Amino acid sequence: MASNIFLFAVLAVMIVFMFTNNKKRKAQAQKLQDTVVPGAYVMLTSGIYGNVVSVDEARVTIETTPGTRLEVNRLAVRQVEANAPVAPVAKKPAAKSAAVAPAAKKPAARAVAVKKPAAKPAPKTSTKK
Repeated sequence: MASNIFLFAVLAVMIVFMFTNNKKRKAQAQKLQDTVVPGAYVMLTSGIYGNVVSVDEARVTIETTPGTRLEVNRLAVRQVEANAPVAPVAKKPAAKSAAVAPAAKKPAARAVAVKKPAAKPAPKTSTKK
C-alpha cells in the first residue's frame, strides 16, 4: 500500500512539472512575439537573417538585403538578435607618412639567359636529273 502511495506521489510531481514547464515555454514564446517589431533584426528558423519591415497578425515581412523582401509566417521567427550587423565601409587608402621609410625591397632574381642551339638548315636536295 505504501508503494502505491509513493507511485501516485511521483506521478503527481511529474504532472506538476510538465504543466509548469509548458507554462514557462508559452511565456517565452509570447515574449519573443512581442519583441518582433518593425526595425528588429531577426533570425528565422531556416537560418535567414533580416530586418523586420512590417508585422501582421500572422505574417512578418523581412528585408534580407536592400530590395529583397520575404513574407513569412510569424512563428518562423526563431530569435531577435541584439545587434544588427554593420554594413562594411569602404576603406580609404592610408596616406604614407614621410617619417616611415618604405620597406627595403629584395632585388629580383635575374633570369638566366639560356642560349638555344641554332636550328640547322635543312639539307638541300637537288631535283635535277
